[in-house]
Amino acid sequence: MTATPVLELADVQKAFGSVIALRSGTISVDAGSIHALVGENGAGKSTLVKIVAG
Repeated sequence: MTATPVLELADVQKAFGSVIALRSGTISVDAGSIHALVGENGAGKSTLVKIVAG
């Protein structure tokens, strides 16, 4: 049985002028699952979360 994601982003991009803050951000979250968003400073973690939060 394949679960339907409650959140799915594919190839999200964000730039501030000429500075690319996020390139090809992709995530899929199923109901009841636990995820961690990890990466180096400047990888776009906060930017991705801010896009999801609006």
